[in-house]
Amino acid sequence: MTRNPSSRRRVLPWIALAALIAAVAIGLVSFRQQGGADQVRPVLKIGDQRGGAQALMRAAGELDDVPYRIEWAQFPAASPLLEALGAGAIDVGGVGGPPFAFAYAGGAKIKAVFAYRPQGAHVGRASAIVVPKDSPIRSLARLKGRRLATVRGSVGQDLALRLIEKAGLAPSDIRWTYLDNGAAKAALESGAIDAWSTWGSYVGIAVMENGDRALGDASSLPTQAGFFAASDAAIQGKRAVLGDFLARLNRARRWAAAHPDAYARTLARETGLPFKVARFSISAYIGTAEPIDDALVREQTEIFARYRRAGIIPALPDIRGAYDPSFNATTLARRD
Repeated sequence: MTRNPSSRRRVLPWIALAALIAAVAIGLVSFRQQGGADQVRPVLKIGDQRGGAQALMRAAGELDDVPYRIEWAQFPAASPLLEALGAGAIDVGGVGGPPFAFAYAGGAKIKAVFAYRPQGAHVGRASAIVVPKDSPIRSLARLKGRRLATVRGSVGQDLALRLIEKAGLAPSDIRWTYLDNGAAKAALESGAIDAWSTWGSYVGIAVMENGDRALGDASSLPTQAGFFAASDAAIQGKRAVLGDFLARLNRARRWAAAHPDAYARTLARETGLPFKVARFSISAYIGTAEPIDDALVREQTEIFARYRRAGIIPALPDIRGAYDPSFNATTLARRD
């Protein structure tokens, strides 16, 4: 049977169009399988501070072959990190016990899901009240009536409260000045404040680089636990991913305890800190996990009580829901 040439001419464009559609479809499938793969992986949003979990885990190789996407958000201190966590902008983040207590007492819907005890060589010296080298203040008792800067509800403020209590002072004896660490550093240099209570690399820079003097530090005090806190939503909706991250984090801490110089070199490279400052400041991050249990919660109640006595929080909250032990089995398991 002979086909009508005009009929053939009408069919050919449709065949070409079908071939074009097929080619585009194949291209889209290829895109989804390759470049679009990240769009279907779960995402964990992690709040971090300078030289914190990201530098630690990268140095330990724990960010290799992660089966989910990590979005890092950097914060200058625990206070804004905890605000972001409470608002749901991030899923999890590392903080000290005092800022966690301050945020929880303020009503933040968060829980501590991972606890560790710093064990670095300089851990006690890495939190300190700093004064200029030529300051006439030579003892903690001389802080009475002086302007002491710190971040409200921070590790720095809790350290100051513990030290002045040992020196026989009351919180009301201090002229508290609430500044972030950058502003406090500038204020100390200008003479606008008399002393500054801070931690980590800020202490290292002040003492090792600027020649300031540590008036008192945490060397004589029991070492406090640090935490990773997660939002209630992340605990419920991202449990498997969160558990994997916390296990990696604990392996990284054990690695850092065995390789402090390698960790310090990575930290120095990523932050621009001098190596000696980086080596000094990593003490706060070296240490292995410990269980979130009744003994740890009792220890944390002392921070809440101290903040209440100082008027930093208006009332003592019910903290039974603040500490979540359900990740203990994951974080304490050794899978080196």
